[in-house]
Amino acid sequence: MASWRERLLEQAEAARRRAAEADIEQLKREDEAESSGFFGGFALGLVVGAILALVFAPMRGEQTREMVAERAVQLKDKATDLVAQVRGDDEGAASDDVSPAIEREIDDAADRARTSGAV
Repeated sequence: MASWRERLLEQAEAARRRAAEADIEQLKREDEAESSGFFGGFALGLVVGAILALVFAPMRGEQTREMVAERAVQLKDKATDLVAQVRGDDEGAASDDVSPAIEREIDDAADRARTSGAV
């Protein structure tokens, strides 16, 4: 038979465990609340930003796609120039510096962006 001290110690230990579990549960709830608040605000910001972009778009869709396609070609050329510069080529931009598959992919994306507005 356990003495009253041992029973009291067991009860104190059980109370400590319950308090620790309650603290852990409280921390989990707080973390979930913070996460859901952040993601809710992020989603709201995305929606508001998309609506404002549609309302205040400076150009029509076709013009915007054309501009994006032109910018993609410019960026491809700039990347080719930088690769040539890093490799130390004196000729400037050489088309051999960029993998033909990558170059075709960039050209295809630019073509798709140009033609998607004409359909």
